[in-house]
Amino acid sequence: MQTQKIEYLDGDQKLLGEIIYPQELKGNHPAVIVFPAFEGIAEFALDYGKKLAEKGYIAFVADMYGDRQTADTLEGCFALITPFLQSRELVRRRALLAFETLKNQKNVNCKKIGAIGFCFGGMCVLELARSGADLCAGVSCHGVLVKSDLKTHDVKSKLLILAGYADPQVPAAQSLQDFAAEMQNANNHDWIFTFFGDAKHSYTDKKTGSFDLAKEQAMGREYNQRAAEFTFRYALDFFDKELT
Repeated sequence: MQTQKIEYLDGDQKLLGEIIYPQELKGNHPAVIVFPAFEGIAEFALDYGKKLAEKGYIAFVADMYGDRQTADTLEGCFALITPFLQSRELVRRRALLAFETLKNQKNVNCKKIGAIGFCFGGMCVLELARSGADLCAGVSCHGVLVKSDLKTHDVKSKLLILAGYADPQVPAAQSLQDFAAEMQNANNHDWIFTFFGDAKHSYTDKKTGSFDLAKEQAMGREYNQRAAEFTFRYALDFFDKELT
């Protein structure tokens, strides 16, 4: 496979994502945006992009923070994500910029674009869908599901929501009820919501717990190998169905 850094702009703020694609590219290919978790473009997001490229997709790992900022402590993660938690408009704008940037890349089939996100990245996927963008398929993995005061436009994307039933940050019953009501109001009836019974928050990343184990356990963050493996399988099946 091949990789290439892609620079794009939000006003004066430079964003530096990474596109990952199969070695041999002929014609236009379906593509998937990878929205990282709150640490930014770290190893996990890049590895996920590589796994998608191995399956024939063009993957674009988006830079939400700018200047490819990445944190390696909990305190650093919260410092980076706080402006986005305070401004959902910023989240939506940066997610749309990633979408438009990917659409304009060589060999990308702009009518066959999906997105996958983890934790904060799940919020990014949903804000992209809520914007009314022509996203074909979106996958949120243990993502933040609560909507903001921003308007939810008619959602055109097919959505797959994968969540841990034991995730204290995304209470199961209320999250499902609120999400279903939002999609009903957004004229979207093409969505799937799946819980993994024993999974908590951030269950996909093997490095969950490596920032500060005690604090992360208190936050309900815990890796779950079985749920992580099913997540990739379900997401890949979903993309194969909707994008190819």
